[in-house]
Amino acid sequence: MANALYTKNGHNMFEVSSLIQKAIRRSNKDYACYAANELAPRFRNYLWKRLLCVSAEDCYDLITNKIVALKQADDSQNWQNKSPLFIEKAIGILLAARKNRDADYFACNLLNSRDRIEFPKDEYVGDSAGCYTKNGHDTFWVAGLLERAITGKDDVRAGYLANELMVRYREFLWKRIVSVASNLNYQFVTNEIVALKKADDMQPTTSLKSSIFVAKAVTVLLKVVKYGRCSLYVNDFDYPIVYLKDYDNRHMVIPDYVFDCHTHRGRQLGKTKKEFIIAEQSALTPYKEGEYDKCTWDRYFYLEKNGFYDKNNITPRPDDKKMKEIEDGCVQRSLFD
Repeated sequence: MANALYTKNGHNMFEVSSLIQKAIRRSNKDYACYAANELAPRFRNYLWKRLLCVSAEDCYDLITNKIVALKQADDSQNWQNKSPLFIEKAIGILLAARKNRDADYFACNLLNSRDRIEFPKDEYVGDSAGCYTKNGHDTFWVAGLLERAITGKDDVRAGYLANELMVRYREFLWKRIVSVASNLNYQFVTNEIVALKKADDMQPTTSLKSSIFVAKAVTVLLKVVKYGRCSLYVNDFDYPIVYLKDYDNRHMVIPDYVFDCHTHRGRQLGKTKKEFIIAEQSALTPYKEGEYDKCTWDRYFYLEKNGFYDKNNITPRPDDKKMKEIEDGCVQRSLFD
């Protein structure tokens, strides 16, 4: 590839990036450390982007708060002489964390509003602010229904409503999600939701943002409501101590499992999304059974084939002033506000 970026040992950067996530999924210390050591000198920001993604996409327990704090500590170091300590600690935590793919399933299958859902008239609370979602729902109405969907344990409706807010009113959505978490009155759950928002904010604004942090936040809240407790999550656990310098003079061959449908080489080999889903689900170590492990991915493949949005049925966006008012939470909803 003419424009490929390479690590210090000459590996394609995107293949090594894929390696670190897949190695952590498998709790493979050697490959994870080797990949981190390859990425850190030239692609440190990209490495942290991947580690944050792994904390939400692949890990069951509430550890994004730990990875965000470690990234912030790493960022505060003198750029000329950065220690690998914070990266090493992040990798150790991620390797030991229990794994499942609930957030990824939710992001791919449920966090979507391509096909408009009609809500019963008696659920409409409405206003006259003229703020509408992509499918033409009243924005504040959707926000209220989202909280009811989460507390009502309705995964499908929660995904639809969260997506309706996310595509236009991401900051407003996060305020509602944090509010729902606070009302549940589990402080360490709220701390994790706040950290997921920070991770979401850390994503570059120059490209389309991943929905994985929103998906993780909603799935966490749904689980806490369904089971009526937060003890299903482990806050502190033992994790291995790793040293990246141990891999300074090693040159490892990238394993075949890296080359899936997300890599250039994998696509050349004809690798498919279905193969990826099966392989990576079976590789999770240590594995924690998820809410959606036995669910079909038919919805995702339908969306992939037909489009994630119906471009012929999109309600016009509010003007920039109205958008800012919504994000700031200062929209006048009626003459009596």
